Amino acid sequence: MSVGSAVLVTVEIKPDRVDDFLKVMEQDATGSRDKSLDPGCVRFDLLRDRDNPNRFLFYEAYTDDEGITQHKTTPHYKAWADFKASGGVEKQSVEKAESTSLPPWAFQTDPTGSSTSAAVLVSVDIKEDQMESFLKVMEADATNSRNKEIEPGCLRFDLLKDREKKNRFYFYEVYANDDAIAQHKTTAHYKGWADFKAAGGVEKQEVMKLETASIPGSWALQP
Repeated sequence: MSVGSAVLVTVEIKPDRVDDFLKVMEQDATGSRDKSLDPGCVRFDLLRDRDNPNRFLFYEAYTDDEGITQHKTTPHYKAWADFKASGGVEKQSVEKAESTSLPPWAFQTDPTGSSTSAAVLVSVDIKEDQMESFLKVMEADATNSRNKEIEPGCLRFDLLKDREKKNRFYFYEVYANDDAIAQHKTTAHYKGWADFKAAGGVEKQEVMKLETASIPGSWALQP
């Protein structure tokens, strides 16, 4: 599967508006996944920052830019827009990404699950002369991480490329729990990535630790 347009939206919500926010986002997330309402939406997850309970990530993937445009005409998107207009958001940032310029393995097609207590969004800037080596390493890391015989606790592993910064990539990794992340870091495919990083192929890295387990219900993570 190829994702022509993805957005990684990070928002900080006013503490007294978090409950309202979650009600709105349940409507937005579940509506976005309904193909009769939002046919261009491939994925919509809402995750909470493990270090800041008022900070959230929307992980949204669409077939193309037209899919996002259509999404913004829907009643479920309007519910989010109205919440934002009411002043419930303290801060917002948006990163635009895609997977169409990457090989088909970059975006996971297998089902994910319904809840995670340990997910990460990793942002990396790769040295331009190391791109080919990076993609080889990441193919092994992504495809083996999804192999349930090797990593039963890894629920999802996507690689996306930033649409504006040609050497920036995002790993979206979803695990059942912290034990599953610990297991991931013992594998040969993770070592391939760690060795690439140790060799100096990475210019910059940032990691956001996430979860959905504290979000009421089972709607936050798309199955």
